[in-house]
Amino acid sequence: MSVEAQVFAALQGVAPTYPLIAPQGAGTPRITYLRVSGRQFETLANGGGAPRVRMQVDVWSDSYDQAEALAMQAKDALRAQLKVGEITDNPDEFESDTRLYRASFDAAIWP
Repeated sequence: MSVEAQVFAALQGVAPTYPLIAPQGAGTPRITYLRVSGRQFETLANGGGAPRVRMQVDVWSDSYDQAEALAMQAKDALRAQLKVGEITDNPDEFESDTRLYRASFDAAIWP
């Protein structure tokens, strides 16, 4: 299973979850995720090491408090189902055109 599929499986229990962008008309709250970067660690013994992927997770809501609370639940869900390293919070945001709050974080994940 790809790391994206694993992330989707972990997050979908928190809120409706979509890769990259939510479809037009998607309700709130919702989660979007995307791969920010990836790295294959090489070994001297056989050349194939463990891959590490950095995923960005964005939680969208009509309420700032709900976005923050669901972001914490999303972090817990990832930790419960995947090998998660460093988690870095990104700046919170309010999008005036959609009137939605965003709580965002990056997570280093080893599939």
